[in-house]
Amino acid sequence: MTRTVEIPAVDLPKQLSRADLILACMPLLFAAGYAFGAAAFDAWPAAVAVAAIAGCLPMVDGLFWNPPQVG
Repeated sequence: MTRTVEIPAVDLPKQLSRADLILACMPLLFAAGYAFGAAAFDAWPAAVAVAAIAGCLPMVDGLFWNPPQVG
């Protein structure tokens, strides 16, 4: 019996781009910020505020400090 090489359904990139890393970091930082805020302040509004600030830092970096380049 011969084996055939299957063509993958999705082409994966060779390396991650900066935008990919930013999109991956946003929910991770949000969850970490929520855990830290819940432990530090013991109130969910403060925990959500800390999480929102932590989660928006990579977004601000990707939009304003290092904006996408055209071309």
